[in-house]
Amino acid sequence: MPKSIFNTKLSGAAGKLFVIGSMIAATGSAIFSQSIFPPKLDLETAVEKALENNPQTKITEAVTNQAAAKIAEVKTGKKPFVQFSQSVIRSNNPVFVFGSLLEQGRFSTTNFEIDSLNHPKGLFNFRSQINFQMPLFDQRQTSSRVKQAETAKRQTEFQAESVRQQLRFEVIRSYYGVVLGRELIKASREAVKSAEANCRKTRDMVDVGMTTDADFLAADVELANARQQQFEAASNLVTTIAAFNLMLGNRPEFESELTGDLTEKYFLVEDQEALFKIAFENRSDYKRAELAVENSREQTRSVKNQKLPQVNAFGNFGYSSPYLANGSTDYTVGVQLNYTLFDAGRKARIEQAATGESIAELEKQKLADQIKLEVVRSLQNYKTARAKIQVFIKTVAQAEEVLRIVHDRYKSGLMTFNEVLRAETALVRVKHNLLTGRFEYFVSYAALLLATGRLTDVRAF
Repeated sequence: MPKSIFNTKLSGAAGKLFVIGSMIAATGSAIFSQSIFPPKLDLETAVEKALENNPQTKITEAVTNQAAAKIAEVKTGKKPFVQFSQSVIRSNNPVFVFGSLLEQGRFSTTNFEIDSLNHPKGLFNFRSQINFQMPLFDQRQTSSRVKQAETAKRQTEFQAESVRQQLRFEVIRSYYGVVLGRELIKASREAVKSAEANCRKTRDMVDVGMTTDADFLAADVELANARQQQFEAASNLVTTIAAFNLMLGNRPEFESELTGDLTEKYFLVEDQEALFKIAFENRSDYKRAELAVENSREQTRSVKNQKLPQVNAFGNFGYSSPYLANGSTDYTVGVQLNYTLFDAGRKARIEQAATGESIAELEKQKLADQIKLEVVRSLQNYKTARAKIQVFIKTVAQAEEVLRIVHDRYKSGLMTFNEVLRAETALVRVKHNLLTGRFEYFVSYAALLLATGRLTDVRAF
C-alpha cells in the first residue's frame, strides 16, 4: 500500500516536470520560429510606420508647432509691456543733486543757498522704477500680424498634408517595388533552372551524337544570360528593400514578409475634367497658393493702415532714496498720440505690397497650369499601364502556346534547338513584362490619386 502511494506521488511529480518541460520547449520553439520567420507587413501598416517614424513628417510637425507659437507671440502686441529698473548713482552735478533731493523728498530751504546750489556735495540716489506701456490703437498692425500668422499656420498644415501624401506614394511605390523584385527573383530562378536543364540535355545529346556542339554552346550562353539577369534582379531587390526599410525607420537589411501582391485589380477613375475639379478642391499646394494671395492682400491693408494715428498709454512708479530707506515715491501716467504728417516712403511701400499681391495671383495661376499638366500626365500613364496589362496577359498566353508548338516540332526534327531557346527566352521576357506592367499599373493609380490630392489612405490597394 505505501509503495502504491509513493508511485502515485512520483507519477504526479513526473507529470508536472513533463508539463514544465513542454512549456519551455514550446517557448523555445516560438522564439526560434520568430527568429526564422520574418514579421508580416501589410501596406496600411507600412504607411502608418512611415508616417510615424519618417523625419519628413516630424519636420512638418515641428514647423506647424513653430507657426502656432508665432501666433501666440504676435497676439501679445495688444498686451501691456512692464519693465523694472534699478540704478545707483552718485554725483555732485548741481542739476543731479537738485533733482535727486526733490525725488527723495529731502529738499529744504538751506538748499536754496547760492553756494549750495553752485557747489553741492556729492549725493547718492538709489532709484527703483517700474515702467509700463500699453498700445490703445496701433494702426491695426497687431490684428494684421495675427491674421498673417494664422494664415502661415494654415499653410504649414497644408504643407504637412502634402508631405504625408507624398510619403504615402513613396511607400506604395517601394512596397510594391519589393513585391515586384521578389517575383522577378522567382522568375529568374525558374529561368536559370530551365537553362541548366537545357544544358544537361544538350550535353547528353552531344555525347550520344544526336546533336552538335553548337546547340550546347547556345544553351550555355542562354544559361549565362539567365544567371546575369538573376544577379541583376537580386542586386536591385537589395537596393529597393533598403530604401523601403529606411523610409519606415528600420535598418536597411531588415527582413519582413509583405502580404501584398500584384494581382489583377480594377480602379475606377473619373474623366479628365472631373479630375481637374477634384484636384483644385483637394490639392494642398493649391490651397497654400490661395492662402498666399490672401496673405499678400493682408500685407497691403497693413501698409495702408500705417497712415492711421497711434495711441499709447504709459506710466511709471518710482522710489528714490539716499540709503535704500527713508525715500520718496512718485508716479507718472499718461496717454500719447502719434500721427505721421508726411512719410515719403509710404507710397512706394503700398506699390510694393500691391505688386506682391499680383505676383501671388500669378503664382497661383502658374500652379493651376502645372496641376492640370500633372493630372493629364498621370491619367495617361494610368490608361497606358492598364492597356499594357491586357496586352501582356494575351502575349504570355501566346508565348506559352508558341513554346509548346516549338517543343513539339523540335521533337519531330522540324525545329532547331536555337529556336527552342528563343521561344523560352521570349516567354521569360513577357512574364517579366507582365509583372512590371502590374507594378506600373498600381503606381500609376497612386500617382493619379496624388495628382488630385486624394492619396489620404491606401485601402484601395
